[in-house]
Amino acid sequence: MRYISSYPGAYTFRLIMIVIIMSTLIVLFFNYTDRISIATEKASIQQTKNVINSSLAIVFATYAVKGELERLNELDGGNPFVHMAEYNMVPANYQGVIRARNLDDLAPGWYYDELSEKVIYKTYYDDQVYYFSQVLDYKDVNGSGRYEPDIDVYQMLNFRLFP
Repeated sequence: MRYISSYPGAYTFRLIMIVIIMSTLIVLFFNYTDRISIATEKASIQQTKNVINSSLAIVFATYAVKGELERLNELDGGNPFVHMAEYNMVPANYQGVIRARNLDDLAPGWYYDELSEKVIYKTYYDDQVYYFSQVLDYKDVNGSGRYEPDIDVYQMLNFRLFP
């Protein structure tokens, strides 16, 4: 009785099959890790957004306790990382303040663009750019275009993603 391994070329056939199976598994593994990396980065962006919103709540509470709510106007469109630095909460990948029009040259990470008054996040894995802004929401009762604590109705100080 002859076994399959006794035929000429059986070793080569097994070797080719192992290479094909291993190659397929490697491709599937890297595809999976790419998807996981992108999902992890999106979760990190959301977590940083939540931390910024928490720090803005602390800033609001501080201004309210001190009776300085008119200072909230300074925060509209401002750099949230300034306040986060006070509490040592700046993300490790915060790259700093820029005045840029061309984002292609920027390394991945968080930036504050002074020209647009927006926070920019350039991704590591899929070359996307997200724009955020610190927004002071209030009902402008007298139509002055500026938040006045004694007149206007405060709604929220929020860090928002812009499409």
